[in-house]
Amino acid sequence: MMGNDGLGEENQKMKNWTFALVAAALLCGVAARAHEGHDDDMAAKGGVVATMSGELVDMACYLGHGGAGEKHAKCAKMCVMKDGAPLGLLDKSGSLYLVVADHANEKPYQAAKELAGEHATLTGRVVHKGGLPALIVSKAQKQ
Repeated sequence: MMGNDGLGEENQKMKNWTFALVAAALLCGVAARAHEGHDDDMAAKGGVVATMSGELVDMACYLGHGGAGEKHAKCAKMCVMKDGAPLGLLDKSGSLYLVVADHANEKPYQAAKELAGEHATLTGRVVHKGGLPALIVSKAQKQ
């Protein structure tokens, strides 16, 4: 009988140990999942403040058929202002940034939209989310 009690105790220790390992694995998994995407959220909240210059393009025409430049300026303004096409900043190097409003102050974004098809200088927070670079605009002025 003594041997059975020893085995029972040993089985209980093994069950406790297994439970502890499973609980630790679950906690690590939950912690990892909770952290997933956290860096993107921090970037979106913080970002890097920058001043950038370039052509304000309507993303639909630029991405769809390369619509940019002086010949496309009137169309860009109409597509952004009237049709609601997304606005982008195309810099000298050819990098394209989605231009978005800061929900705390949308006036600079409205000013940027009015400059669609023109060259402008924008200031704001540069963020990257899901692989997409964007500028949360806080100031817009014509070049």
